[in-house]
Amino acid sequence: MPKKEIPDELTITLRKAITLGQGADAETFTEMLLREPVVEELLTFNKDSAKDAGDALRKLIAKISTLPIAVVNRVGARDFTKASNYLTSFMNDDEDEIGAEEEDAGAGK
Repeated sequence: MPKKEIPDELTITLRKAITLGQGADAETFTEMLLREPVVEELLTFNKDSAKDAGDALRKLIAKISTLPIAVVNRVGARDFTKASNYLTSFMNDDEDEIGAEEEDAGAGK
């Protein structure tokens, strides 16, 4: 059974808005826009994961979403998990899909 296509981008509406700063300098964040990571970001994530997997995910989410790390630190667990699942889905092997691509390539010969 083919793997479900992963969208290029994912917008997560935060369950609870996060405000940084006070008064006129306050900025409120209500969503997190994620995109497919590039190889350099995955390599950094893999290196950081060897030290602390949770911290590596936190840094990857901040990098990919362009949310300040202070906002990522305050994101709810369910939103963090949703973001983590989306980003790590690009790293999961799907041997059935790889095998099908190789068969398709071979059929063109």
